Amino acid sequence: MKEPVKPVRENYPSGKKGDTQFKAAEKQYQKDRAAYVEWLQEQTNKQIQGDLPRLDLPGMGPSSGTRSPSLEEAKNWFRFVGGTAKKGTKARQYYDDFTNYLKKAGVPQKYWQGVWEDAVVWTQTYGSGSDGKPIKYLDVWQPGNYQDQAKQYGTTKNQQSTVTSYSTSSAAADITSAYKSELGFEPGAADIAAYRKAVNLAAKKEPATYTTTTTSAPGKGGVLETSKSTAVSGTGFDPTRFAIEYARSNPEYAENYAARTFINLIDQALTDPNRIGQVVQ
Repeated sequence: MKEPVKPVRENYPSGKKGDTQFKAAEKQYQKDRAAYVEWLQEQTNKQIQGDLPRLDLPGMGPSSGTRSPSLEEAKNWFRFVGGTAKKGTKARQYYDDFTNYLKKAGVPQKYWQGVWEDAVVWTQTYGSGSDGKPIKYLDVWQPGNYQDQAKQYGTTKNQQSTVTSYSTSSAAADITSAYKSELGFEPGAADIAAYRKAVNLAAKKEPATYTTTTTSAPGKGGVLETSKSTAVSGTGFDPTRFAIEYARSNPEYAENYAARTFINLIDQALTDPNRIGQVVQ
């Protein structure tokens, strides 16, 4: 389109609103203004899309010496022109070449139109190297994006392990209780620190486990899928028992145990004189 002269209202005949001359001048001004705006838009489009190739289809575009189709026209071409064209025509040959490639790639027919529309959009993507020909999309596409993903059935097993990490306060509570019951006194700071290190090392070797097993299969009688799950919990580390055994490993435990046993025997002898001979024996 040749660049039109920018319309200025003052350059058109004036008059009173409502008379024939004024109406005719106003109508011409609006027409010229619309043409000028259209030209400006055309220049803007050329600047934005100047590096993009024109869409090129059989009978439409540069190869045919005609105008190129719009994006919407090109998208509809696949279904309403190529897909319905007679055998032997260029349009039908182009369509068959495209769909045969899709068949070999294993793409279900329900996705063919979607592949074509993506191909059309791809031609108008800056840097695609398409030359405006949608069929070139098949050189760079990913067939896996247009295939049904089959549902996988079978049995899956998942196991989760949990290890408890004991803080200084929780370790101190356990070992203090054990020391009082087994040794008769409370542990010091060094005893607590040593026990915390030992209990955390032991806990790592006996994690608590939670195992789930799920079996799925195709359903029957209108049910899409059947599934069955089972879960098994495995008890992990026992800090209370460990604290008792740890306390008993202290060298002072044997002495404390002997003393307590002897005191118990004396108490029995004092409460039951007949047990003196048994105690001595």
